[in-house]
Amino acid sequence: MKTFLSKHLATFGRRVAVVLAVSLMALACTGCDMDSPDSTAAVPSNNAGDRYNFSGLYVRPPQENKMGVTPLVYPIETGNRPSGKLVTSLRLLQYGSVLEAYDSAGMTWRGSISALDGNTATFSIRGRTTAGMSTEIAGTMVYQDTTSKMNATWIEPNYYGSLFAQATVSPLVGVTISPSTANLTTNGQKQAFTAKGGTDFNWSHTNHVAGELDKTKGDTVTYTRKGAGGDRLTVTTELGTKSVTITCP
Repeated sequence: MKTFLSKHLATFGRRVAVVLAVSLMALACTGCDMDSPDSTAAVPSNNAGDRYNFSGLYVRPPQENKMGVTPLVYPIETGNRPSGKLVTSLRLLQYGSVLEAYDSAGMTWRGSISALDGNTATFSIRGRTTAGMSTEIAGTMVYQDTTSKMNATWIEPNYYGSLFAQATVSPLVGVTISPSTANLTTNGQKQAFTAKGGTDFNWSHTNHVAGELDKTKGDTVTYTRKGAGGDRLTVTTELGTKSVTITCP
C-alpha cells in the first residue's frame, strides 16, 4: 500500500511541476511580441516577425492513432482517468492570440496564446468535461513544416494527465524577405532584397558602417557593402515586420 501511494504521489508531483513550468515559460518569455488576449485582431509574432496560425484538427500522431479514435489524454486506467467521455480529437481555432476549441465529445474550450518564442507557442484553454468537471489544458504548440505538435497537461481537480496531439496547419500570411540571408565579402558588393506581404514597404538597417541601402521604400531594395561587420535588414508593412541578417566578414 505504501509503495502504491508513493508511486502515485510521485506522479502527481511530476505533473504539477509540468504545469508550473508552463506558467513560468509564459512569464519568462522575452523573445516574443504579444498583444492582449482580449483582442481578436491581435496576431502574435516572434522577434523575427514570423506569425503562425495553429488552427487545425488535433489528433494523436498517425503512428499512434487507431482509426482516429485513440484518446488524446493518458493515463487511462481504473481510478485514474479523465472524467466524462474520452476526447479523441480537438478542433482548435485561432483568432489572433485568442483560442477556441471544440472536442470530439461536443464540449467547448476557450483560452489564449500567452507567449510565442521562435516557432513555439505557450497556451492554455479552459472548458468542462461531459461530466461537468472544470478542466484546463495547458502546454505548448510547436510549428514545423505545416505541422503543429501539441504537448500539454490535462488538469482536473482530481486528475492530471498528459496530452499529445498534432494537426496540419498553415502559417499566417505575413511578411517575407528574399533572400533570407546574405554574405558580402568585398566592399562594393551588392545584394538585392525583395519583400512580399503588404503594399507599403519601409526598409531600415542597423549598421551604417557595414553598408547602405539605395532606398527605403518599395518592395525591392539593394544593399551595398561599405565595410566589415554584421548588419540587420528590416522591412515593415501593414502586415508586420520581417528581418534578415547580412554578414560582411
